Amino acid sequence: MNQVKIITAFLLRNCLKISLLAISFFTLLLIISNKAKAQPYLDIINLKYSFSPDTGIFNQNKNANKLLFFGAGTNIPIQFKNKKDALIFSPFFEKWTSHVSNNNRRDFYSVGLPVTLSKSLPGNRWNILATGIIRMNDSSLRKNGFLQVGGAMIASYKRSEKLTWKLGVYINNECFGVFIMPLAGIMWNINQKNILFGVLPGNLTFEHKINQTFYYGANFRAITNSYGKALGYWRIDENQLGIYLDTYFTKNIVLNLEGGHSLFRKISTGIKDISTYNNKVNDNFYIKLSLAYRVRFK
Repeated sequence: MNQVKIITAFLLRNCLKISLLAISFFTLLLIISNKAKAQPYLDIINLKYSFSPDTGIFNQNKNANKLLFFGAGTNIPIQFKNKKDALIFSPFFEKWTSHVSNNNRRDFYSVGLPVTLSKSLPGNRWNILATGIIRMNDSSLRKNGFLQVGGAMIASYKRSEKLTWKLGVYINNECFGVFIMPLAGIMWNINQKNILFGVLPGNLTFEHKINQTFYYGANFRAITNSYGKALGYWRIDENQLGIYLDTYFTKNIVLNLEGGHSLFRKISTGIKDISTYNNKVNDNFYIKLSLAYRVRFK
């Protein structure tokens, strides 16, 4: 256990160092083409904590469960000479903690490096985002951990200055097999105070601007992850619907507070290509805190 804590602390320290270096790319971020953005801002560094106790208002006839999540990540952009295209490196660390009924608490870790190429096509209406992802998802951080390789490709069409449509596909080598998911997204500047953005089924966000300090809105996110463990794997399918408040302490430092309820939560274990056991867990409330160094484009 001490070894895990040491490795975790080491990874977080390095994420912070990388993020400080990434801030030097601030001016580059401001001139990256709008078509390369799937949202109206980019978090240079982000620390997230989420807790879901065994308390809910529906789907309460299954097994009791508690979920905790911690994540740390950064985005490092490198702009090309044409000032329209870029590479974005997004290393991250994540930890899920699961406690179902009277079973022992279980911890699962993920360390990954997504690399995204943003490429503008002639005509300035089309943009391609191609992402390759390599990560280790396992019950412990070790050299022989379960490696996953995947990626996504999204084509964006800028219909107008206010509206961009997105279509694509996500593929990943999960512990339970190859996982393929079609993607459809939107970036809609409804007016000066309201924006709708996201890529479904992964996430969709509505944001309303009160002033330069406060923003609020609603969030939907869907998570499917699998983690290797002794003689099998652990899988979580987590869907969350919530409302949030963003508070900007400075131009770039923002605290996010979000609360909501899980939907169709599923926690299962299994052995690849052989069997799967569904733990049949309740849906619960959740609360999420996030602290970020953020660059806004809108």
